[in-house]
Amino acid sequence: MTTLDTPTSTSLRAARCLTLPQPPPTTQIENNDRSRVAAAMSPAQAVQVAARAISRNALHPVCSPATGVAFHPRALLAVLTYCYASEVFSSDDIEDLMLRDANFRAFCGNQVPDARTLRRFRRYNREAIETCLSAVLRALAEQSGTHPTDAEVFEQAHRKLANAVLMDMPEI
Repeated sequence: MTTLDTPTSTSLRAARCLTLPQPPPTTQIENNDRSRVAAAMSPAQAVQVAARAISRNALHPVCSPATGVAFHPRALLAVLTYCYASEVFSSDDIEDLMLRDANFRAFCGNQVPDARTLRRFRRYNREAIETCLSAVLRALAEQSGTHPTDAEVFEQAHRKLANAVLMDMPEI
């Protein structure tokens, strides 16, 4: 089960656990899952619910299952979705955050995916990340009292993912 639970803090450093969930049989986030995401109290909880709603078949592993929990597709999906929703786009910055997070390191046996692995996961799982990120952004918007259209939410998720790609491009 994938969880990225935090008490009330929204920082990655405050993460309490990261585990792998049993995915539902659907690849899209259904309306009843949307309401569960919207009911989540924190961004981390919204990510947890949204990541669980993505089908295992929609995720493409980029590492061997023996590499550890931190490298499992659902864990990588949750971490990248949380970071992108929190406006952390660079894979190097995400790797650095995970290295500094004692709770994350302890849970994952001090194994942290490097920036190259994060980029590879993003490349092979772009659609799943956009779907998960859209669900989280919708939940956060609805909690703040706004009700954006599906197109507006998808556009925002698409822009955030594009920003992540741009941040990882080598300088010329």
